[in-house]
Amino acid sequence: MFNKPSVLAVAVAAASLFSAGVQASGFKINEQSASGAGRAFAGSAAVANDASVVFFNPAGMSRLERSQASFGFTYLQLEGSFEGVRTDGAGKDSNLAVSPTTPFGEAGVYNDGGDFMPDKVIPFGYIVHKLDDKAAVGLGIFAPFGTATDYKSGSLAGGFADETQLSAIDIQPTFSYKLSDTLSFGVGIDIVYAQGLLSKELDLVPLAAAYGAAQAGQAINPEDYRGYENTFEVSGDDVGYGWNFGVMWDASQSTTLGFAYRSEIDFDLEGKSEFKQSEGVVAYADPAPMIVSGTVVDLPAGVYPVNGGTGKVEKQDSRVPLTGPRSATFSIAHQFDDRLQLLAGATWTDWSSFKYFDVIATKSGVIDDLSGLGENYIGHIVEKWHDTWSYSVGAEYSLTQDWTLRAGYAFDATPVEDEHRTARVPDNDRQWLTAGATYHLNSSWSFDAAVAYLFIDTSKIDEYNYDLDDNQKGADNLKGEYDVNALGLSFQANYRL
Repeated sequence: MFNKPSVLAVAVAAASLFSAGVQASGFKINEQSASGAGRAFAGSAAVANDASVVFFNPAGMSRLERSQASFGFTYLQLEGSFEGVRTDGAGKDSNLAVSPTTPFGEAGVYNDGGDFMPDKVIPFGYIVHKLDDKAAVGLGIFAPFGTATDYKSGSLAGGFADETQLSAIDIQPTFSYKLSDTLSFGVGIDIVYAQGLLSKELDLVPLAAAYGAAQAGQAINPEDYRGYENTFEVSGDDVGYGWNFGVMWDASQSTTLGFAYRSEIDFDLEGKSEFKQSEGVVAYADPAPMIVSGTVVDLPAGVYPVNGGTGKVEKQDSRVPLTGPRSATFSIAHQFDDRLQLLAGATWTDWSSFKYFDVIATKSGVIDDLSGLGENYIGHIVEKWHDTWSYSVGAEYSLTQDWTLRAGYAFDATPVEDEHRTARVPDNDRQWLTAGATYHLNSSWSFDAAVAYLFIDTSKIDEYNYDLDDNQKGADNLKGEYDVNALGLSFQANYRL
């Protein structure tokens, strides 16, 4: 009679804690400087305009004429929408009316999720201290990656993804030395604190099953089982360590080449997984057949209302292993004349290091037992991202002694394979158009501002769940299209000592 259904595995298998942000492919964040944003970050590893060079290429710190600090933020206005269908454990559209052919149908219950991408603010700050004409030390505090998505309660996507939050803070001490008049290098250490939370809604009791239980004599109200009944949530945090280095070389009086490298950063986010039961759902049973419109319908094994429930919350210690990818940036800056500088760059990111997202129990318990995955796995999602290249071009023009204007274009390829796109990572290729300016108030203060609009391709999704052998698990499916729009506004202040 009683068994261990795979429904909880469904609850977390699609839980990708580090979902894609629209600001860069994967879960990286590019918005570390307003001066760089104005030219779409083209040539950022080959120029040293201000203290934000701590992030883009620490080799540039020794090229700054004076000690200085830069600080600011980027405001991202985001909008995301989904249109599609969700099929249930029987492979039928879950948003249709109950019938012999759609016994799990719950017409009018599920919504499209609304605008699932909240606006956000990304702060940054840097300081560089010149030791002498050749050496400098610096410190950067910024967000290397992060995102937030939040679907409206009761969405079609809720069975695969509900809320996702990720925040990360990188504290980066750096050192730079000028080996000659044309060559400099820099090194840095990344100390990154990351924390995240994800949740999803569970429709463990299809409406038809609730009617079947009522027909079998259980004292329940089937209407209480419209839509989702339970939720799953996991949270955790960790501190990871990495390193970076860079070089700048003046190939001629007018042309500078730059190279910057960032290492992988390993995290093992430790925290709690919670399975929140609603009242009325406590047992796991094979339901008796029910009659729909005069037709006998056999319902698959699942989680169905038996003997009422208590609203109990099951908790279990868990961990989420993750590797932040390494990257390499190549940049060139060419001073065309006294006023115009042309810039270009390319960045390679080792996204192939992100093959799976797993939620693993640190010791056996109720939740991993219910998942049906084995080996203490609570959740398992197949990502299998591939390495990417992004490209950018830009220009800076000195309009007057006080004003510098910028513009840029960038293409950023997604690491997500079409067949593995998920509700938490509806990522796709994006293009940037940017513009910006710097105003020099006096010899000590200057201010930067930039605007960026992102054109993001429509993303198609056809998501299923998988077992540990990467085989499709169950008939639950989310199919449809995502549209995402983004506008970024960046501001920065610079103070030179």
